[in-house]
Amino acid sequence: MGKVYESDIDPDEFIRDFRESPSQTQPSKKPKFTSSDKDSPVKQKSKPDNTPQSHPHPQTEEEYLDCFVRNMAHMRSRKKYQVVEVDPIFIQKVKRIISYGDTPCCSAKAYINNVLAEHFREYETYIEKRQ
Repeated sequence: MGKVYESDIDPDEFIRDFRESPSQTQPSKKPKFTSSDKDSPVKQKSKPDNTPQSHPHPQTEEEYLDCFVRNMAHMRSRKKYQVVEVDPIFIQKVKRIISYGDTPCCSAKAYINNVLAEHFREYETYIEKRQ
């Protein structure tokens, strides 16, 4: 008798992520993005001022959910993104966060993009100095 392997893959999440993202087998015909691209969603100002930008952090659970979980800005992007490895523990935590409650929410990919977008907005002046 063969071994039975337990899989920690959630089939519903797999199907949802599969339907959201275009096929990864097709070669990308789009040029690679560089830090000087003007239509980058992170870079919004042409010239950064030298004063740090203050963006309020979510103070309540509702503000947090609106900012990161219910924000659908990165949900169905038509662009292909580079695949990166994320710690499975982080993915597990993200899945717990986005599955909490009865409200419609984003995918793990969209949640991570929302968090990164907020990070880049918050530290824009420091990041611009490093480029």
